[in-house]
Order: sequence, then structure tokens, then C-alpha cells
Amino acid sequence: MNYPELALDWFRGVYKSDPAVIESLGSDNVTVSYPVFQRLFNSPVIRGKEQVKAFARRFASKWAEPRITIHETITEANQVVLVWSFEARNVAPLREGAEASNEVESWGGITLIRFNDEGKVAAEVGEESDPGPFARLGVGN
Repeated sequence: MNYPELALDWFRGVYKSDPAVIESLGSDNVTVSYPVFQRLFNSPVIRGKEQVKAFARRFASKWAEPRITIHETITEANQVVLVWSFEARNVAPLREGAEASNEVESWGGITLIRFNDEGKVAAEVGEESDPGPFARLGVGN
């Protein structure tokens, strides 16, 4: 199984909102966790393909012309670490009462993607750079 290629497909599928990729590569009980989720969703983890697809759609509605750059990929057995950066134009308010900046924002991070025995994504656990995208825009400090 080509885990690095699958991890890249998954990551781009989630952050460029391709529900077909999430459906085909995600396990039914996939979990995705980033520190910013606690402020956004009152939980550090989103669970299941349907929640991941809903997150991907919401994320994509906020950002136009997304560019994902993978700087490094490290693979160990069924786990892949991606060192990445993301750049996009903020086109929708990130929270109620805020305004879209229509400016290009960028941030980076590191993400671990773990596959199960069937070759499906079981977990995505990441850390975004500090300040992350929401702190830069004054959200949820």
C-alpha cells in the first residue's frame, strides 16, 4: 500500500473539500483532531466520515483559491507525517459577527495520518502553526 500517496490524497481531499476522497479513503469511524477544534467546535476531535465531510465543506466555504504545499513526508509502517503549509484567500466570515478579510492568509503545520488494517484513514492528528489562521483573524482568542 502506498501510504504516502494516500495520505496526500486524503489531506488535499479534506482541505480542498472533495467529499468523494473522504468517502473512499476514510474509515467509518475516522477521527480528525487539531487544537483549534476546541475553540471552534467545543471538542478537540471530530468523528466519522459524515462529520469530516461537513467540516471540509464549511472549511472550503471560508477559503478561496487554496494552495497546499507539502514540505516533507515521513512514513513509518502505517503512519505518515506531513509537514505542510496552506494558503488561501479569506472569503467568508469565520464566525458570526466577523467579516471576511478577502486577504490571502497562510499558515503551516504538521499532521500525522494513521491508516487501519484495511488501508483506510483511521486518524488525522495535527498541530497548526502559532498563531494559526483563526488567531491571525482575531477569532476565539
